[in-house]
Amino acid sequence: MVERESDIYRLPRAVAMDHEVLRQLGLIGIADKVLAASNPSEGYEFVNSEREVLVARYQTGLADTGYPFANLFHQPSLETAIRERLAELPNVRVMLDSEVVGLEQESETVLTSIRRNDIDIRVRSRIVVGCDGGRSFVRRCIGSSMRDLGFDEPWLVVDVKLPEGIEALSNKAMQLCDPQHPTTSTQSGPGRHRWEFMLMPDEDPDDVTREASIRSRLAPWIDPETVDIERSAVYRFHGLIADEWRRDRVLIIGDAAHQMPPFLGQGLCSGVRDAFNLAWKLLSVIQDGTDILLLDTVSAERSPHVEGITEAAIQLGKLVCEMDPQKAAQRDRRFKADKAAGRPPPFPPMPRMQHGILDDHTAGNVLPEPYAVKKGDTVPVRLDELVGYVPLLIIARDAKPPVEGQDAIKALAALCPSMRVCQIGATDSSRLELVDQDNHLQAMLDDQEALLVKPDRIVFGSGDIRTLANQWANYMGGAKFSKRVA
Repeated sequence: MVERESDIYRLPRAVAMDHEVLRQLGLIGIADKVLAASNPSEGYEFVNSEREVLVARYQTGLADTGYPFANLFHQPSLETAIRERLAELPNVRVMLDSEVVGLEQESETVLTSIRRNDIDIRVRSRIVVGCDGGRSFVRRCIGSSMRDLGFDEPWLVVDVKLPEGIEALSNKAMQLCDPQHPTTSTQSGPGRHRWEFMLMPDEDPDDVTREASIRSRLAPWIDPETVDIERSAVYRFHGLIADEWRRDRVLIIGDAAHQMPPFLGQGLCSGVRDAFNLAWKLLSVIQDGTDILLLDTVSAERSPHVEGITEAAIQLGKLVCEMDPQKAAQRDRRFKADKAAGRPPPFPPMPRMQHGILDDHTAGNVLPEPYAVKKGDTVPVRLDELVGYVPLLIIARDAKPPVEGQDAIKALAALCPSMRVCQIGATDSSRLELVDQDNHLQAMLDDQEALLVKPDRIVFGSGDIRTLANQWANYMGGAKFSKRVA
């Protein structure tokens, strides 16, 4: 791992993380540390200039992944947890204060030029992944361009530490839909708060970042003299997505491949999903000899999903950023009428994965967090804690696969040696017993024999085991699902 900076970035940037991504961080053993630097959000409110709630989404308690629906967190604490976990891994070399300055694709390797302390280092590797942000050097090296999804607005972002004794101004995120002062107000972890102020066309970015100007903007929300301003910066909120994520043996993910406005809190989440989608595929290509075409499934799956989320965030952003007073008044009347009539709020649904997986009612959904019982034990624990970041074959309760199904299980195990075979209420000692306490898994299975789940806990599909094994073989070979494997 090559990192240009010598230390983590000590100031907050991303502040929101959903339950699905927190669960993925649990697969690498850092969810508890992230939770300790987080506060669960109780909802998301859009209010007008009189602070009347126009539309809202409230979610409390735990999602079926076992984590709070939305979490407002302190990003430096997340980065610290990641660094600490990396330090425990003997097969990872971390090069800090180092910058990639050149990439050369060779027939079977990539030659990477790295500059560290004025010394040039050259490293050959099988594959290079660029996670190097919005101004990605790696993206330029592969000649990928960014497609503009049609949103570009300047905003001032201000992060503060709250006075001692004030833990949070609100447990809800708020969008102030005021045509004169569009503003976001949200927690950013314990003892911290963030405001984002949309800039007007005549405002100078240099002027608005002066301390006196910042404290003046904070005055309607809190006594500005009581807070410690940690950071202020002007950003352009925009929606961009790369047209190419892989060129031979070089890939990009995260902000290098896509950027979105923050109105759904999904920027960092989308980058984490990219990484969990990719990592096991890298292992399969490098360690198990799987065809490198498998890596094309990363963009096939993630790019449309990210684009759907970005378009949803832009849709919300346009509601917030309306500066025409008459159009804003029409918007407010429409929302109030919908609220009075009991019509659902216009929050776009979170897209589910629909590309690169099977076409059935389960595919693309996030697997609910089941509990499992280890052999020789009686106390159920999280399945993720027992098996970690591996593919799962989950067999329905009381299902008894025929001979061809048993053969298919063996074929799956040969294709993916790390795959774990589980069954709801298993009596077969060769399978891990799942405890489906709230019947989430059985409901997802419906009347199907099994679920096949990728390591990132996205359901690949459901059906009989033999068919799933054939489709998985196609998937791992980069083939279309319409082709049948003998």
